[in-house]
Amino acid sequence: MRIDSGLHAHAGSIEGYPNLAEWVDQAAFCEEAGFDGMWSAEHHFFWDGWSTPTPTNGLMIEAHIAARTSRIRLGQCGNAINDWHPIRLAEDAAMLDHLSGGRLDFGIMRGLNNRVAGNFHPDADRRDLARANARMWESLEVVRKAWTGKPFTHEGQFFQFPYRGWVDESEAAPDPDYYTSDGEMIALAVQPTPLQQPNPPVWLMADSPGSHAEAARRGVNVMAWGRSARGARESWDAYYAAYRALDPAQRAAGGGRVALMRFVYVAETMAEAERVGRPAINELLGHMGPSKNLAWGRRGMIASDETLSDDDLSSDWFDYLRKIEWAIVGTPAHVTEKLQKLEAEIGLEHLVQYWSVAALTQRELRRSQELFAEHVLPNFR
Repeated sequence: MRIDSGLHAHAGSIEGYPNLAEWVDQAAFCEEAGFDGMWSAEHHFFWDGWSTPTPTNGLMIEAHIAARTSRIRLGQCGNAINDWHPIRLAEDAAMLDHLSGGRLDFGIMRGLNNRVAGNFHPDADRRDLARANARMWESLEVVRKAWTGKPFTHEGQFFQFPYRGWVDESEAAPDPDYYTSDGEMIALAVQPTPLQQPNPPVWLMADSPGSHAEAARRGVNVMAWGRSARGARESWDAYYAAYRALDPAQRAAGGGRVALMRFVYVAETMAEAERVGRPAINELLGHMGPSKNLAWGRRGMIASDETLSDDDLSSDWFDYLRKIEWAIVGTPAHVTEKLQKLEAEIGLEHLVQYWSVAALTQRELRRSQELFAEHVLPNFR
């Protein structure tokens, strides 16, 4: 099993932000302890505590981390691709791949919230999901064309490259790969190209079966965040069905892998694990999911053949998320048992630990990861 960590983000609090020393220290520890990867989200506009103060640019903080590590892979969960110009994103991601020696896992997401997307690009407003999805997939198409380093053109709904009407008036003979005989630009190429060829693995942050299936058809891996164990398996079944339907040439373009993000907290005793984990989870999800949306929020996390009981609706978030195997909290033996269960029952092959929890201190996080590395990780090697 591949086992990664997210960066510790103090959800709802901007005290001390940006937490540069903490993030770098965590990444260096994870590399030394034997974790396989480190992931950073991209969030914006968290002045009021609504969002999570992660790095606003995951590529930038990971370039910083790359200089202080040598092995651990560096991913984004994800780059909010609709908030970027796709050529700029392609350039910056390729540069990180070189800076890290080929350790980039290129992650994308449609966007976190409407107040962000509308300020960057009104046509990426998530209130029109069909349009936002179309922009996301077209942006990825441009990124992949740019990564080839070869002359390319693009005529899409949102982007046209090269832009029309530019003429090279120099006396040099125009290169026919890029210009007409009259000097009008008809194609462009982007440098640098990634170190990993033909390109770094591409990951989409998504939960629904439909999003998983579409990612498979486009040669993209998927990381699920907010579904129960059975819900994740339902989405993965949709992914693998769509992936198997591709012809070999399409599968060669990429994809074929899924991952699961989970809150995993380890302590010496069950009581200590719950003492720390319960308030951390209740504060996080209470902040993210208001009580008026409780049934809707919890319904969206489970598989289509699962039902919500009265206890599910009356329990706190910690008990509910532990029941659906989103929160894995306990002693090393307990956590090992739960992960082995997910490995056996839903085919878990790639775990990413989720740490956007304000109530968790850096010392508590470090102790959990020390116990995990010493007592849990060896069971999956």
